[in-house]
Amino acid sequence: MRSARAAIALTALFLVLSPFLMLAVAWTYERTIVLSYERELNALADRLVAAPEPVWAALVDDKHVWVRRFSSSEEQRSYGDPSTATVNSFLGSLSEGLLGLFGADTPFELLTALETGDASKRPDVLASLGGQQTASARPSPSGQTMVVSVSRALGNGQALLIQRGNHRGVRQLILARWQISKLVLYQVVFALAAVVLLSRWLVKPLEQLTRRARRYPAEPVAEPALLERADEVGQLTRAFSTLTHSLEERRQETVRLAADIAHELKNPLATIAAAAEWVVNTAELSAQKRAHVGGVISESVERLRATTDALLSLVKLESVLDKAPRSQLAYQAWLEALLDSYRSDPQHDGWRFELEVIGAPLVFVAAEAWAGMLRNLIDNARVQPSAERRILLRARVEAEQLFTEVTDFGPGVSAGNREKIFERFFTARPEGVARGTGLGLAIVSAVAQAHDGHVELLPARPGEGATFRVSIRHVAALATPLPQRSHQQSSPGA
Repeated sequence: MRSARAAIALTALFLVLSPFLMLAVAWTYERTIVLSYERELNALADRLVAAPEPVWAALVDDKHVWVRRFSSSEEQRSYGDPSTATVNSFLGSLSEGLLGLFGADTPFELLTALETGDASKRPDVLASLGGQQTASARPSPSGQTMVVSVSRALGNGQALLIQRGNHRGVRQLILARWQISKLVLYQVVFALAAVVLLSRWLVKPLEQLTRRARRYPAEPVAEPALLERADEVGQLTRAFSTLTHSLEERRQETVRLAADIAHELKNPLATIAAAAEWVVNTAELSAQKRAHVGGVISESVERLRATTDALLSLVKLESVLDKAPRSQLAYQAWLEALLDSYRSDPQHDGWRFELEVIGAPLVFVAAEAWAGMLRNLIDNARVQPSAERRILLRARVEAEQLFTEVTDFGPGVSAGNREKIFERFFTARPEGVARGTGLGLAIVSAVAQAHDGHVELLPARPGEGATFRVSIRHVAALATPLPQRSHQQSSPGA
């Protein structure tokens, strides 16, 4: 965190020295204006010296200058308006206008009020009477006005003095340079204190977070004191802690998935290896034995293929679920259409698919994935042995939660399997039913989690088999609740 401390120190240094920067800008700006005025006044002086005096008034008009002609003994004549000879820049005028709204502006000074004593005795006038030309800039006694003067010799003991004043405005900061210097000294003390406080308040917690992150997961990523802070550092710490926990959960999930895959593939691979060894070690193989070995190998290969395909489907589903487009569905009509697809399928003849909906909610889900999830639950219910060939689909909104339940009327889930049923690759299908991959409920769980929900196996209800319930937050409670209604319909041929 040395760079952070350096940035804080440099920022403090800049703030401390900023008054000096403002003084430098103000001084440079004033010198630029003074040099510009001197050039303009010298150019005007050249024109006046070369022109006859009767045309001086025309040359001086609208120049915002005050021109006076002196003899060796006294002032002879004045040209221009001394009341308009003090001007201001556009920026200065704007600043003074804004300050004037609060009564903090400074009044303009007339050049006539700044002249004290006999002007013919001024050093620059005396120098011009002696044949020299001069240019000078000096502030007024109050410091509010910078007066720029240019003098020229006219010959015959006469001299010309041209003057223009510039209202200093915000450049009066130059007058306060010593007071500003004292202020900067005090600011240095406060800046050092601010650097220390900011380092302890901001940089030190970040260093602690960095050290913990490097030692994670041996130690928690954040100290309790940082987690309890109510400022932005606390928010960052809590967000970082949540992120690391999420990454750790994903890592653990990856480890468990790898273990599950290894366990699931171990048995069919062992069967194939045993069949291959038996073929190698058997001198003569009858047609019946070859057919038996081929069947065993084919069965194992098919199991591997089915498991691989199911895994790829699950991985693909998990990767696209977060980005899958959500649709707003009229849930009851949508569920009815889903069950109609089962009722119209000849392979489901003799089955009843029933729907019970409390209210008529509008839901916001990834429709294709949601339908696949419900089909997994319905297909799982349909293979259960049951004298009553019936599947019940329930939906309701309660306490801002949408509950969707799939119930069969088979024997239910045994007590020993209730804890295992959500494990990947676990399958306990009835005898005579083709063995599943054991990933159906994993797919159901993935879809539910992608909708910020979960799936659970409910306790057995009297007269019913297994009931799986998917719960998600009801994010589209837009419909007006209706009284409970029940709808039952058998599939064709029931």
